[in-house]
Amino acid sequence: MVLIAAITVSVLAARKGSPTAAVATTKASDTTWEPFTPATVEKYRAQGRPVFVDFTAAWCLSCQVNERVILSRADVQQKLRDGGFALVRADWTNADEAITQTLNTLGRSGVPTYAIYPASAQEQPQVLPEVLTPGIVLDAIGKVQQKQAALNTAH
Repeated sequence: MVLIAAITVSVLAARKGSPTAAVATTKASDTTWEPFTPATVEKYRAQGRPVFVDFTAAWCLSCQVNERVILSRADVQQKLRDGGFALVRADWTNADEAITQTLNTLGRSGVPTYAIYPASAQEQPQVLPEVLTPGIVLDAIGKVQQKQAALNTAH
């Protein structure tokens, strides 16, 4: 409980500056997240790259905690790089309609939402739980990598 309170204070303190500026890049890494559009996700999948989409908002405390504590971890970032993932951040701070529609197609009505789109457009995206752990994220990334490796060897 103390850890969650400390993280909350840290996140809120970081947010006092610009509420949306910190959403563009991860805090503890040099990995850049691209802004979300459905076309961006389709573009990467057409190139044969898996896509990790972080549906977030500046006002979403759970989103900010997951970003700082899980998504910015070195091991998570490394696994995403090793898997060739495109990183896309869907900033729903101002209730963007394209993001709302995409959330609906994923069976979600709000943030935080995390979706992994496999490289193949024929495969459905995997939606992760709202509360992340390193294990949940690393396992999901690993499964996508295993499927991709199996497809690559079959061709």
